[in-house]
Amino acid sequence: MASNTDGPPDRVRTLVAHDRNRELLAEWLGDTYEVVTGLEDADLDGGHAAGDEAADPRDDAHPDSGADPGPFADTDLCLVDPAGFAAHREQLRTWKDRADPVFAPVVLVTEEPLSEGLDPDSWESLDGLYVVDDVVEIPVEKAVFFRRLENLLSRRSLSTDLARSYERAEERFASLFHATPDPALVLSEGHIIYVNDAFCEEFAVDRDDIHWRHITELDALPPATKSQIEDQIERVLAAEAGGEAAAPTADEGSREDLREAAVDDGSGDAGGSEADGAVDDATVAEVGDDRTETVVVERPDGERRYVETNVKPMILDDRRNVAVVMRDVTERRRRKRELERKNERLEEFASIVSHDLRNPIQVLDGRLSHLESVVGDGPLGEGAALGEGESLTDQVEPMRRSVDRMSGLVEDMLTLAQQGTAVDETEVVEIAAVAEEAWTTTDAPAATLAVDADLAVAADPSRLRQLFENCFRNAADHGPDDVAIRVGDLPDGRGFYIEDDGPGIPESERAEIFELGHTTSDDGTGLGLGIVSEIVDAHGWSIAVTDGETGGARFEVVTE
Repeated sequence: MASNTDGPPDRVRTLVAHDRNRELLAEWLGDTYEVVTGLEDADLDGGHAAGDEAADPRDDAHPDSGADPGPFADTDLCLVDPAGFAAHREQLRTWKDRADPVFAPVVLVTEEPLSEGLDPDSWESLDGLYVVDDVVEIPVEKAVFFRRLENLLSRRSLSTDLARSYERAEERFASLFHATPDPALVLSEGHIIYVNDAFCEEFAVDRDDIHWRHITELDALPPATKSQIEDQIERVLAAEAGGEAAAPTADEGSREDLREAAVDDGSGDAGGSEADGAVDDATVAEVGDDRTETVVVERPDGERRYVETNVKPMILDDRRNVAVVMRDVTERRRRKRELERKNERLEEFASIVSHDLRNPIQVLDGRLSHLESVVGDGPLGEGAALGEGESLTDQVEPMRRSVDRMSGLVEDMLTLAQQGTAVDETEVVEIAAVAEEAWTTTDAPAATLAVDADLAVAADPSRLRQLFENCFRNAADHGPDDVAIRVGDLPDGRGFYIEDDGPGIPESERAEIFELGHTTSDDGTGLGLGIVSEIVDAHGWSIAVTDGETGGARFEVVTE
């Protein structure tokens, strides 16, 4: 007859003040249930009775059994009479509250007719309707009494199974949640109810310290980021309320939702083209879907990173919540910007080929056509009719200059293509040594170089040498034959400078000199200083041009 057929008998506690009724109930119930009378084994402070050697297995029936179980924690059903209920009402309420969601039945046995002293209005003032689940008027037939008890115990058994099932679902959710490699948190009306291990590690926060705090109180995120996430959540919930599918429960859909959020590669990324490493204060919405946006976060070490937030509504603890998974997309954005820069360079190359190479080709074509017209079908020198005062050298030299210019353009374009990528590996090199090595390949016999530099930097040696070679060549091309060039350290070791005593660069042209294709010389390619700028950017440095001490050009490279 007992509902618990696989384990120990159900435990019934009688809190009956009437002595004879208490004895009769114990007699009736003793063969079927384990009967406990009064408070003789109850620890009203929430634990087991003094002297208990081991906890009853049923103490683990509630999923939250690790918490303070309260009084009667090992009880399956309580029987009370009016006097017993009045004496133990608070303990009974506490028992039921702490057992929730497991059903904790209380049965009132009374000799008074239900229509008289047990009017519901009178019990309501004592919280009787909340605490008492059934009222049995005695005398009563034993079979009827047992059937009513069994109905209540069956409800308790079912609620226990459901609670355990819910606990297992939560455990599965928690297992996936904490295994997610990206930082994730679950919010209930803006309050943090779960954070995974990756979130705690990434933002150096303690799970207990932020539990149930509002997201606006989370110091680990910048204010603009928190506001962006709140706005995103509002839009997602509004869209869901507008007719989209209902949010899944933790057991039915949360695993799939978290997996979807965790593996989304954000292929719809359509972000801007900021310079490498630069993270703006403003947040950026990159994807048309409201569920996914990109925000800016700051790590505990002060580094600012781009993070893609994926918001998904879900049901946990019978409440409508949202899961927010945060994926670092800084490197993806960097690669995208690098690809955009490569595409821009291809367009620049096409412009150079279509414009800058056209002029020398036209010169060659014109000179060759002229030679063909004066030479005719005979060999050159036999019957050739050059103009008065015109020699063959007059025709060959412009063609040679055109060929040299085209060769220079091709060489510079190849260099530019190679220098465009970011620097992945560096080594510590001395500025003085690299500058002097670059000078050995500079074709300027009358020019001089003076190096007074102690600075050492982390750089790609070959690219740094190319930077010096191009600056030296620029000084030689635009200055006098005996141009003097100096290399030295900037104050406080912030970087280095390259300075010459040539004509200098007018202030009105300084904003354009690093643009690819910009040149003031008929023979220049316009790529030399553009390559210098690319090398500086690839290292994460900055460069500026100003006046030198003697009026020439001074290039300052800040490496910090």
